[in-house]
Amino acid sequence: MKIILCAGKNGRAVLIGDVPRAPTHGKPVTLKNARMVLYWDRKCGGLLGLAANGPRGSTRITAEIPRTGSGPWQQWIEMTPKAAKAVNKWPAC
Repeated sequence: MKIILCAGKNGRAVLIGDVPRAPTHGKPVTLKNARMVLYWDRKCGGLLGLAANGPRGSTRITAEIPRTGSGPWQQWIEMTPKAAKAVNKWPAC
């Protein structure tokens, strides 16, 4: 399952990665094949639009790393297969 994870104390670090199952509130999350969203274009339709349709326009996403962990996180969103495929093809900034 590919998810968007809003991490950090205020949820401002927006990460995308793979998890074996839905995260459990209050527990750390390890993302595999992780990328960070630096900016999403208005054409995405917000964070949920990014999760539903994938990146659009001038969206900026970093290169992929094998794995990262996050302690405090605020929200997670499951990405649609369409959005996950689009993120996998999106060039790193």
